[in-house]
Amino acid sequence: MTTTTDVAASAMRKAMWRLGPFLGLLYLIAYIDRNNAGFAKLEMTTALGITESAFGLAAGIFFIGYLLFEVPSNLMLQRFGARRWIARIMVSWGIVAVATAFVTDATQFTIARFVLGVAEAGFFPGVLLYITFWFPQHYRTTILAIFAVSNPLANAISAPISGWIMDLHGLWGLEGWQLVFVLEGIPAVLLAFVTYRWLPDRPQDARWLDDAERTWITTTLAEERAATEKRHGRLGLGAVFRNGRLWSLIFLFFGVVFGAYGLGLWLPTIVKGMGGYSSTVTGWLVMIPNLFAALVMLPWERFARRRGNIPRQAGITLTVTALALLAAVAARDVPWLALAAISVGLAALFSTTPLFWSLPPKFLTGTAAAAGLAFINSVGNLAGFAGPYAIGWISETTGTAVWGLLVVSALTLGGAAVAFTLSRKKEWAD
Repeated sequence: MTTTTDVAASAMRKAMWRLGPFLGLLYLIAYIDRNNAGFAKLEMTTALGITESAFGLAAGIFFIGYLLFEVPSNLMLQRFGARRWIARIMVSWGIVAVATAFVTDATQFTIARFVLGVAEAGFFPGVLLYITFWFPQHYRTTILAIFAVSNPLANAISAPISGWIMDLHGLWGLEGWQLVFVLEGIPAVLLAFVTYRWLPDRPQDARWLDDAERTWITTTLAEERAATEKRHGRLGLGAVFRNGRLWSLIFLFFGVVFGAYGLGLWLPTIVKGMGGYSSTVTGWLVMIPNLFAALVMLPWERFARRRGNIPRQAGITLTVTALALLAAVAARDVPWLALAAISVGLAALFSTTPLFWSLPPKFLTGTAAAAGLAFINSVGNLAGFAGPYAIGWISETTGTAVWGLLVVSALTLGGAAVAFTLSRKKEWAD
């Protein structure tokens, strides 16, 4: 006799395997196209006469475009359906990513990065919203970890590939940095068509679930939504942006994003500066901390879920990040030791992501969830502008990007303080 527990396990197993790896693949492509400027920089700044601070400004302005269009994009996803809207986003950003190969100066590069942010706006919070259509709270950190592991994997994979592509200098008459944008932008456009065919909008549309599994998912999510609205009230669209819980999460997220994008865009420069390595060798070395992070994220998620009190676990990961980056600065004259410290810091930082994104649905539902997830991501991602720019300014002032790790350490420690404060409140700790 099939029990409810059996139905739940079967439904979640099917949904995890059908959606998790595919959404992770899409995020991997998105993250590569967002961060490959860090590798292109190794040649592009010289070729186009772009200063360190100008590169930091251009790299970070991506998030201004992101900020302006995140919330509208997520509301459109809720209206038109995930498969149509996510496919549209992917075509848009893929075209812009390829076009970036043909900029000729700092101004054009800055415009291209801004437009890339506009094109990609809504992808990440759109996927987060989509996950809430399928997975009850108990399963959410697991699917988020499967999805988010693509972040360090993207860096690990793209680092040696980008280094190799740059050494193809002259292919099709293009310079190495141009080839990085072209060859890594095309997959987004191709995968957009796969996305349209692969993703069902809701559990009701999934032919690979049986009737009992569809019913269990929709009923469980409806019960959770009703319980959340009874506990916290049903927030209107305007009330979302004034909600204190939401702003607490934004402050926490700021520290996470500052570190993720500051390190993501500048790590190739930091590593190359340790020993004057070639682009190819730099790519392989940058892969090490990212691959370590990818290996750690899923075990860390399981450990954190068993321990409970997710805000406290997020505070611990951010504290580890801060201390590890301090150690990397202290060991800057011993490259292997500095790289080991960065590996630990990056692993802890990326492990915070699935923990963090399991928190907003604790008080956001429906349209409020669509707007709230996008708003948290867009405002928090202003750190994605500040991080690269700050490290660029520090690099230009001091002659090395290594000192930027101190700023990242301070911001992640601030995020940890917010997380530990939230962990003391029962509404967050449950």
